[in-house]
Amino acid sequence: MKVLLIVDPQNDFITGSLAVPGAKKAMDYLTEWLREHHTEYDAFVVTLDQHPADHCSFQVQGGQWPIHCVRYTVGAALYPPLAEILMNTKRSGASVFFVPKAMSRHRDAYSAFEDAVPELLLGATHIDVAGLAGDYCVKASINDLRRHLPETSMSTLDEAIAWIGEREPLL
Repeated sequence: MKVLLIVDPQNDFITGSLAVPGAKKAMDYLTEWLREHHTEYDAFVVTLDQHPADHCSFQVQGGQWPIHCVRYTVGAALYPPLAEILMNTKRSGASVFFVPKAMSRHRDAYSAFEDAVPELLLGATHIDVAGLAGDYCVKASINDLRRHLPETSMSTLDEAIAWIGEREPLL
């Protein structure tokens, strides 16, 4: 089973309070790429920061980041062009699975897979990875998946990954 993992394609990381350089270009690339390639996948997994308003990662709480991706806000929502293609794909019968993360006010999570991996990914023979940001959440997600799924083939869609700092090999 081939799965596309999309890490944190949310408004705050694209045009909002914690915008990643090049994120809009990367997510626009991914949106167009999905229009042409969505039938190549058996399933899609999307991780989403879903922070409480007083999350420990926020600078006002002593963390390192500005307030971002507060659950139920526009900033936490999926990037609209990508949301549209994912919903159309879901309506056509594809499995689209959303994995919230960092929902406890006292614990941050760059990866949604630190403690467990969804069944859908456990059954994957190949996982393509895209998302934001390459040097934080994408990297942590890949590392956790490698730890839980050492035999699963993985690759990155490099043009669909944006970075806060320097680009580095992920696999």
